[in-house]
Amino acid sequence: MTIWSGEIKELDKVYSSLRGQLPDILKEMEQLIKTDDPNVVMLYSRRCLEVIVTDLCETELKRPRKTEPLKGIIDKLNSEEKVPSYIITSMLSLNSMANYGAHPKDFDPEQVRPVLNNLTIIIKWYLKYKDFKVVSNTAIVEEKKEKDEIRSTPALRKKNKWPIVIILVLVALTGAGIWFFAGSTGKTENDLSLTNSGNAFVDPRDNQVYRMVTIGTQTWMAENLRAVKFSDGTPIPIVKDETEWQNLQSPGYCWYENKKKENMETYGALYNWFAVNTGKLCPSGWHVPSSDEWMELKMFAGDSIDWIARGDTVPVEEFAGRKLKEEGMAYWEVADDISSTDEYGFSARPGGDRTVYGLFWGKGQHGCWWSSTEDSPGDGKNVEINYDRNSLIDIQQYKQFGMSVRCVKDK
Repeated sequence: MTIWSGEIKELDKVYSSLRGQLPDILKEMEQLIKTDDPNVVMLYSRRCLEVIVTDLCETELKRPRKTEPLKGIIDKLNSEEKVPSYIITSMLSLNSMANYGAHPKDFDPEQVRPVLNNLTIIIKWYLKYKDFKVVSNTAIVEEKKEKDEIRSTPALRKKNKWPIVIILVLVALTGAGIWFFAGSTGKTENDLSLTNSGNAFVDPRDNQVYRMVTIGTQTWMAENLRAVKFSDGTPIPIVKDETEWQNLQSPGYCWYENKKKENMETYGALYNWFAVNTGKLCPSGWHVPSSDEWMELKMFAGDSIDWIARGDTVPVEEFAGRKLKEEGMAYWEVADDISSTDEYGFSARPGGDRTVYGLFWGKGQHGCWWSSTEDSPGDGKNVEINYDRNSLIDIQQYKQFGMSVRCVKDK
C-alpha cells in the first residue's frame, strides 16, 4: 500500500462517478488509479491538468492552446479572472510539483499526495464548471456488485491478456549497423540522391519520398506517413468537422488543425485506428508496426527494462525517447534538463493528435504513433514521446483518436 493510497481512493470515487463522461480525462485518470509508481502518478496528474487547461483556454480565452506552456495559460486565466483563485493556486501547485516526476532524484514521493489532492480539487471544480452530473454512490455500488458476480462466474470470466513478448535476446545478438542520413522532406535533387543510395523510398501511390533508417533489425520510415490513399488506390476519407470526427467509426484522416500546407511535410497526417486496422495504410512491402515491434525499437534505443521500473538507476541518456526525438529546438518545445540526440536518425517530431471530440492539441509538445495492435474493443495501442520526458511510453487510446503513423518494412 502506498502512502498516497487514500488520495487515490478519493480520486477513484470521482473516476467511477463519471461513467463514461469526459473520456479525455477518464483516459488519463485510469492510468493514475491503477499504478503505485510515483513517476506515473506525476505524469498523468499533469496530463489531466493539460486536458482541463486546454479546454479552458479554448472556452474562456477563446483561442486554441497550440504549444503554449501550461503555466502561461494558467497565469492568463488568473489575470482575466476566468477561474476561481483557489483553483488557480491548485493548478500552479500541481504543475510545479508534477514536473519533478521527470527527474526521479529531485523529488520525494511524499510530494505525490499534495499533487493528487490538488488534482481532485481541480477535477471536482471542473465537473461543476462543465455542469456534468455524477452518478450516485448507490449506482456505483450496484454496478460493482454486478461486475463481481460476473467475475465469480467461470463461464463469463475474461481471459487474461498475454504479456508483451520482449525480444531482448534477438536484439542483443544482432550486431546490425545503424545508418543515419540527413535530407529535406520535400522532393528535391537530394531526395533522388537518397533514393539512389538506398536511403529513401518512393511511395508509388503519390510519388511521396520518405527517408528510411535501419535500426537494429528493423527498417523504418524516418518521417510520418502522409498518404491520402490506401495501398489499393482507394481514397482515405478526409474528415474536417469536429462532430463528424467524434462520431466516426470507420477509416478517416486529417491534417493538424485542418491545415494541410502547414503540416503535411513537417508532421504528416493524423489517422484514426480504423484506418490503421484496414492493413492497407502503408505502401506495399511496409506495414504499421505492432505493439511488439514498437517495443523492439524501444529496447534497442535504450529501454531494455521498462522505464518506470528503472527509477534513477540508469543514466538519463539511456532513455529511448531522448534518442529518437529530432535534435534541436525547431519543433520540440523546450523543457529543463531534457534534450534530444536523434542518435539513430528516427527524427520523431511532436505532431500532436486529434481527440475523440475532434479537437487538436499537443503539437510541439508530444508525438503519438499508432500501433496495429488492438487493446480492447474500444482502444488501440499506441506509443508517445513527450517534450518534457526522455521516455517512449507504451499506452492505449480510443480508436477515434487521430495520431501519426510510422511504417516499418516487412521482414
